[in-house]
Amino acid sequence: MTKNRPLVHFFKLIFIVSILLLFCFPQTTLLQTTSVEYICAGTDYETPVYIIKTNYKEPTIMIVAGTHGNEKAGIKAAEYLKDNLRIERGTLIIIPKANILACEENVRCFPPEINLNRVYPGNPQGNSVEKLSYEIFSLMKKYDIALLVDLHESIEFYRKNPKNYGQTVVIDSSDDYLFKLSSFLVEEMNKSIIEDGNKYQVLGKPVKGSTAYSAHHQLGIPALTFETCRKLPLSFRIEEQIKFVKIILSKWNMLAVQR
Repeated sequence: MTKNRPLVHFFKLIFIVSILLLFCFPQTTLLQTTSVEYICAGTDYETPVYIIKTNYKEPTIMIVAGTHGNEKAGIKAAEYLKDNLRIERGTLIIIPKANILACEENVRCFPPEINLNRVYPGNPQGNSVEKLSYEIFSLMKKYDIALLVDLHESIEFYRKNPKNYGQTVVIDSSDDYLFKLSSFLVEEMNKSIIEDGNKYQVLGKPVKGSTAYSAHHQLGIPALTFETCRKLPLSFRIEEQIKFVKIILSKWNMLAVQR
């Protein structure tokens, strides 16, 4: 009987360690679930919204892409994030194709004469795009959102033509919190960029009727618009959009640590 004692002690030790891991570190196995709901359900603009939840509901961050259908990097980044991102706390809401018809047609706006990013907070009795913006606006109100991020692209660098917003983080007010947050994000993003012309900067130019403007000024939700420049390679721009979101999630301690 004494010959089996080392083996018995070994299994006892394994059992004790397993119990300790189960009861002392329960947060290491937090459950992440993804559900889908639809805005403009039953219409041509029916659009999926992905709700990624953990055991800890807060904070809630909302990511919007595809407001303009030809700004591919944000769309592809949002689609990648919804399928591959792992968070360990909070709630993440992702709309990869806000104007789904514009995305399918690969055009800025659909219909061409109505810009989704100018008609917020929308109108439930208005035209199709006004109804779409109203439903996205209603979705903002539905959740207790800590931050809204709108992913965009521009045809030119802001440094070369101030009419375009390429390589900027846009804030729609002089709010001190937003300025400090956007300055931090720009600093983090610029760490890996060598060429000065490709670096980001904070831009305080409100765009009335935009997703971010409406979120901040009408609902009190802190909001940022992230703009890459379409003159840079698409693969690089997608990586930048993904990195921007991940920096935000890390700052909010939401991103799961890779083990």
